[in-house]
Amino acid sequence: MAEHTHKQQFIYSEHTGEYVEIQGLRVHVMAAGDGDPVLLIHGVGQSAYTWRRSFDELSKHFLVIAVDMIGYGYSDKPDLTYSIEENSEFLLALLNTLRIKQTHLVAIGSGAVYALDFMIHYPARVGRAVCLAPGGVTPDMPALLRAMASPTFSRVASWLFTERQVRRILRSCMFDQTCLDERDMDEIYETLALPGSKEVLCRSLKNFHEEEVVSRLRMVPHEVLYCWGSEDRWRPLDESNPYIVATPESSLYIMRNCGHLAHEEKPERFNEVVVSFLNDGLVPNEV
Repeated sequence: MAEHTHKQQFIYSEHTGEYVEIQGLRVHVMAAGDGDPVLLIHGVGQSAYTWRRSFDELSKHFLVIAVDMIGYGYSDKPDLTYSIEENSEFLLALLNTLRIKQTHLVAIGSGAVYALDFMIHYPARVGRAVCLAPGGVTPDMPALLRAMASPTFSRVASWLFTERQVRRILRSCMFDQTCLDERDMDEIYETLALPGSKEVLCRSLKNFHEEEVVSRLRMVPHEVLYCWGSEDRWRPLDESNPYIVATPESSLYIMRNCGHLAHEEKPERFNEVVVSFLNDGLVPNEV
């Protein structure tokens, strides 16, 4: 990986960042800063673009790597099941390719479950972790997403997954409806419209079974900060309990007046919390 400085601005496109080859597949990554590595892991249906409001700030303190997970963004979209196990093994292959022995993790949603599974299986490769609203599809999520997770209705649902529906879904997960502008909406849909992306999304949702990971959280030896938006309608705050109770060295930080994507709604506060926790294990007071 080439040397980067935190002066590099996060401009997300197929022509920015770098491509690394992992088992014959091209994987899109963006990196900046120096110091302890921090790997940013997005969830199902997202890309590294979700970290646009954290990447530059965190790179002032760490070597930050934002990856398009396999099947998403500008990374290749191979014929896989896209299960939690496959994504966890992908993280291992990525770190090995980048020659990173140990890294902190910052992850959102289903990506946070991939991170937790990785921590269970490869504990020596992780320092601390920030997991933002971990988990998969819930009954509170839009019907179209739930249909895409269904073996029966996923194909029809993927046809209905239009730009208009994506915009509606994104707004439904936000507490601050002004958080996403038109450019954000366009950028997010651009990679979802790439060939193979909707099939990857359906497979990821259908093969996402977090129960085994949750049942083994007692094996996580790391300090984990669970971060939750107080107004998360997709994954309400009380759903944090199974994670908090099961993870031995865990804390909960509640982002007030935020929905599911708290890191996008209040990035300044989120970044401050992440820097404090990853550096010193300290959890600032809730505000």
